[in-house]
Amino acid sequence: MGIFRELRYELSALFFALGILGMVFSLTQYLAPTQSPDWLKSIHHAVGEYVVWEAFLGFLAVLAGGFYFIDTIRKEREFERLISTTSKELFVKNMRRIEELTYDHLPSAYERRFLDKKREFRIKS
Repeated sequence: MGIFRELRYELSALFFALGILGMVFSLTQYLAPTQSPDWLKSIHHAVGEYVVWEAFLGFLAVLAGGFYFIDTIRKEREFERLISTTSKELFVKNMRRIEELTYDHLPSAYERRFLDKKREFRIKS
């Protein structure tokens, strides 16, 4: 799961963009198939009857990519809030959650910041 953790923003944005693209292709095939440009008509012709699946999978990709992206931003902000403390007591109190965010969810750059903060407060493992 290391690569998914390191490329969290990129993968979520990719899924979101591909979902939007799939939904746009399927909607243009339904709403205005005769007014589409030639390159889009060739895509519509290639997809054919599977346009319903294209719309469904596009919708799922938009939901999954959007959720994953928003979840990453939320966890990053929580990490920033928890690590920006100047109190050693609060840092130690929240260390379990910071470790969970650091080692399970966020890229390795956050792990370095966490270890630097531990050194700053002189906390041993």
